[in-house]
Amino acid sequence: MAYILFEKGKKIGEISDWILNLRPAEIKNVLGKEVLMPKPKDQCTFTSPKPIPKRSDLILIFDRKVEYILKVTFVRGGTFVTADILETRIIK
Repeated sequence: MAYILFEKGKKIGEISDWILNLRPAEIKNVLGKEVLMPKPKDQCTFTSPKPIPKRSDLILIFDRKVEYILKVTFVRGGTFVTADILETRIIK
């Protein structure tokens, strides 16, 4: 199973330490009523083989079957990345 990272159509390389954080919708108490809040975007963290700029839009392809469109939210040390998953697509 390989996770390959792309930025603007250029292959950056294979990532390591992939962690997917699926965040469910929440029920909050607002003025005494329970309200179902919209589901927040899922997040992922990984280690990139090369430094990533913070304002990057990335594409991650998993095993040539699933494509994740990512929006970088946090970069530490240039290579440890936390990103929101904007879209998930199945590759046919």
